[in-house]
Amino acid sequence: MPISKTSPYDVIIIGAGINGCCCAYTLAQAGLNVALIDQDGIASGGSGAAGAFISPKISKAGTLKEIMSEAHTEALEFYTTNFPNFTLVKPLLHVANTPEEGEKVESFKHETHLKHSNIPHKIQILLSDEALNSPSIYFDKGAVVDAQGVCNAMTEGIDFYPIKVEKLIHSYGSWQIGDLNAKHLVLSIGAYPKLLPIEYVGLRGIWGHRIDIETATHIPCILHHHVSISPTTKEGIVAIGATHNVHYSPFSGELYDVEQGRSILLEKASKTLKLNNINIINDYMGLRSGSNDYLPMLGSLVNAVSTLEKYPHLRHGQVVDPRKYVYYPNLTMINGSGGYGFVLAPYLAKRLGEFLTDGKEMDPILSPSRFFPRWAKRQS
Repeated sequence: MPISKTSPYDVIIIGAGINGCCCAYTLAQAGLNVALIDQDGIASGGSGAAGAFISPKISKAGTLKEIMSEAHTEALEFYTTNFPNFTLVKPLLHVANTPEEGEKVESFKHETHLKHSNIPHKIQILLSDEALNSPSIYFDKGAVVDAQGVCNAMTEGIDFYPIKVEKLIHSYGSWQIGDLNAKHLVLSIGAYPKLLPIEYVGLRGIWGHRIDIETATHIPCILHHHVSISPTTKEGIVAIGATHNVHYSPFSGELYDVEQGRSILLEKASKTLKLNNINIINDYMGLRSGSNDYLPMLGSLVNAVSTLEKYPHLRHGQVVDPRKYVYYPNLTMINGSGGYGFVLAPYLAKRLGEFLTDGKEMDPILSPSRFFPRWAKRQS
């Protein structure tokens, strides 16, 4: 059912990364009263460290490709229309870094509706032999957004609370977070510790490191190869970043070696092109979350204890219609976007908005409950 404004807030969102900020913006634009919470501030974690590329995902046919294709189209329109001052539109060159990815690139070329063409000479002369001789696709239009800038712009006018949430209370039809309360709660806390017993949710942390540099080398397009290399909305600043190849967890107790991270990024960038007269301006680091099956998550969360009490034979492989599970009331998780958070956020936020304001059901394919049966079976 659509929301009725009967409480101080219609929605409380916990987590002010790109998903939380985009949801806050989208729901507020729909007329809802929104509170946003994050203990460290706006885009203070993995989202603030992201390269924030609005790039298509190079993949073969399937559900993920369909979702990513739609999300990419919607994201380009969303950022260029609503936040043009924080969005830089440039051509995008994607170069395969493995033979397996090369096959995906060639397949994608023949199937995509996105406009692509031959690599211009001014870019060819910049590329290494490895990059020139690897399968690639040159899109006429890509984009990169200012991660922290756009998140702050999205949340302008939104009530923001820099508090640490340690406990969630649902009472009398309302979620209570300290002195705040709302009918609906949205969890967009990424790979950081969960606030509910939802061990079944299939998430993996992905550490990201980005450096902003000054260089005498002019970069006329966005480059994805071993790492991402891109001009930015800041004149004369180039960003180099990676999400999947820098493995580290802030929960391990070990300190992250920033110098080594920089060296890895610059070494991998050199496999694509030569950067001259480099001056490192800043480092951005943070933890992002990807799902174990690579699909993003948007949907209600199963109350595992209550569901197993109701259907104890789930532990032995009993098949139960997910619609019959016991769910936490009026609670939605948005998560698992991996390195495509800025592409997926407008897509997921739009569908959350349609659910909360119009009662339109969210796609069950994206529901976090998809991980529950396998987890339940392991509890026997």
